Amino acid sequence: MAKLSRVTLTPRDLEILTLLDHVPMTPRQIQHASGSFGVSFPNEELVRRRLGRLRDSGLVRGFAYALPSAGRAPQYWKLTSRGYRQLYGASVAMPSPRYFREIALGMHTHTSALADVVAHLMHCGARHDVQIDQFVRENAFTIEIGGFTLRPDAAFRLRRPAASERPYSFLVELDNGTERVRSTKDIESIERKIRGYDLHQARYHRDDPARYLVLFVTTRSEQRLESILGACDHLIRNPDRTLFLGATLDQLLASDPFVESVLLSNNGMNRTLIPRVPKPATNTSAFGHPLSLYGQAA
Repeated sequence: MAKLSRVTLTPRDLEILTLLDHVPMTPRQIQHASGSFGVSFPNEELVRRRLGRLRDSGLVRGFAYALPSAGRAPQYWKLTSRGYRQLYGASVAMPSPRYFREIALGMHTHTSALADVVAHLMHCGARHDVQIDQFVRENAFTIEIGGFTLRPDAAFRLRRPAASERPYSFLVELDNGTERVRSTKDIESIERKIRGYDLHQARYHRDDPARYLVLFVTTRSEQRLESILGACDHLIRNPDRTLFLGATLDQLLASDPFVESVLLSNNGMNRTLIPRVPKPATNTSAFGHPLSLYGQAA
């Protein structure tokens, strides 16, 4: 066995380890997400060098993606058991062995796209003093209600530390077009997810801090997104209530969703991810409240 080298961990190293606990990432994705770090990485090469040091210390491990690329297959990085203990302590309960293993080939596109979403939201959020916290990774929790079993691909809160507003909670459903949209029989259909989330959300009133939005991101076409959100509008009990937001992956990555109304809600509104911080303006409603905090008047 090769001797492990010692490395003095910096705050940025711990941010890398935390990021890889959220979702495996490539150097490009880490560099993009590092816009939310205390000190960002100016280029990918510096990320690769630091990952090499962390690998030599036994904290992380790299694997090759089987994805289309212009050159050599990109590498994604995961924590090792040593890295996990470094992050959470020696006595922490360890995740399942699958957490540390190479990702199954059929999940490469899914995991890469999910990492793109997380990295982009972290990068864009940092521009507007929005932090992601209470992140729950894929396969780490399950919602069971009324015969429905829901396993979101991620969950997190968005909050502005400098503001007095409540945090905004989200669950992520990444769609690769492999599931039927409308089917009551298929366990993994989009329809069953919509019905399950609608039933679960029915327990929360509008201003309940436990309430969340489900963010559908599809790697497929705008027509696929329209089909998903159309099903949401048709299936949920109160279609006037916003429970789901959606975008294609390309739309999301090409925009800043904190200031651009790139997301479409189940009730047909174009939205930013969370309300924009209102600026003093003369364009107000008859009641004196700023209009279009989400990019469109309700």
